Amino acid sequence: MEAQANEAKLLYLASGSPRRQELLHQLNLDFEVVNAPVEEVALPNESPESYVRRIAIEKAFSGFNKVAGKKIWVIGGDTAVVLNGKVFGKPKNEADAHKMLRLLSAKTHVVLSAVAVLFDGEAFSALNKTEVTFRELSEDEIHAYWLSGEPEGKAGSYAIQGLGARFIENIKGSYSGVMGLPLFELDQLLTASGYLEKFKGIQNA
Repeated sequence: MEAQANEAKLLYLASGSPRRQELLHQLNLDFEVVNAPVEEVALPNESPESYVRRIAIEKAFSGFNKVAGKKIWVIGGDTAVVLNGKVFGKPKNEADAHKMLRLLSAKTHVVLSAVAVLFDGEAFSALNKTEVTFRELSEDEIHAYWLSGEPEGKAGSYAIQGLGARFIENIKGSYSGVMGLPLFELDQLLTASGYLEKFKGIQNA
């Protein structure tokens, strides 16, 4: 048991997001959380796809630097809501959230969810694109949703795993990607980086 506990600490999640932690538990992964914030600012003329992937990689590197000196695997992730080429980040206040949700109402937007795995100085990354269609939202619904507290800290001002699910008419792609971490892509990266091969005995125990 001692050896397994030590080996489990070689996997880190560079995110304080409870949603991402929940998704990793869904894969039966043993991991530690490392707080590794990065400045989330787009570069001039940077595409949303490039931005999301870059931030995921930067988060993984930031996490690695917090526990450097070991051969470890560090997971970083980033998610953005995109409508007509415009990135919707986390709302600054109620007015910002209201504006986002009003724009998303009765439209189909894209959720870009990037994941990166850093191991031994090498970054493995993937990007998931999922289409999400909202039904039409009333002003009262948007206001009540803000009062629930759920839109705060959420890209696009909604959470698919919470009350926001009431607004979603259709989803084409990855549910876990919209939630914050695309699990299919993560599994592929953990395989490519050698983690699952090294620890499959522990994960299946």
